[in-house]
Amino acid sequence: MDMLEPMLTDNTPVDVAIYSDEKVNTRRFNTLMISGIALPIVLYPFLSTLFLSATQDLLYKLIVSRFLIWAILGVLYLYTRYGQMQPFLLWKEEKYDALFYIKAIIGVYLLCFASAIIAHVPAWLGLHENNSVLYKMGAIMKQYPVLLVFSAATAGITEELVFRGYILSRLSLFFNNRHWPAIISSALFSFMHLGYKSVSELLFSFLIGIVMAYHYQKYRSIKVVIIVHFLVDLIALSMFKGPR
Repeated sequence: MDMLEPMLTDNTPVDVAIYSDEKVNTRRFNTLMISGIALPIVLYPFLSTLFLSATQDLLYKLIVSRFLIWAILGVLYLYTRYGQMQPFLLWKEEKYDALFYIKAIIGVYLLCFASAIIAHVPAWLGLHENNSVLYKMGAIMKQYPVLLVFSAATAGITEELVFRGYILSRLSLFFNNRHWPAIISSALFSFMHLGYKSVSELLFSFLIGIVMAYHYQKYRSIKVVIIVHFLVDLIALSMFKGPR
């Protein structure tokens, strides 16, 4: 027992008992929220260790990893539904007219394009990176268009639901401003791209995470960020070129 907390007896005033119950409920709630935020971050490396290895063919690893991501989304949904007993999306989805969605998708995509330019500044300044993983992925995606679309759709749907729809909204419960939740969720999103072993990719992931987070915070439209994320990955992978 925490020595700072009062020990309750039969003579304990009712208001003190209620206060203690509130503290216990708050701690339980915070534990459930933090565990949910950590769940996808921990689960993906764990499942990757079980089902993937460095000796496996890259095509096989790409296909399996996409299904692992969907599985993690499913586990997180079940945890939210039956563990936290909450809706997966804490923020009610706002509805807009068609013109808003068109303008929002174009605007957010252009901000992501600007993020890509900024992310390549280190390379332009002379940073040399080994982008062999990205080059091989690009070659495979061009060879298998169905896998390209499936990968882009997987990233757009699952990553936005997890990092913006789930993690961002839960982090917002712990802070009085919108900036820290956006920064932390974007840093976690970037961390999940360590496997590419590219500084530019990590920076790009963080920057588009910031763009998506602020847009979702303001407009409460998960549809927009899902569509933009899908388009970003689809266009980038289809236009990806290896070293000259």
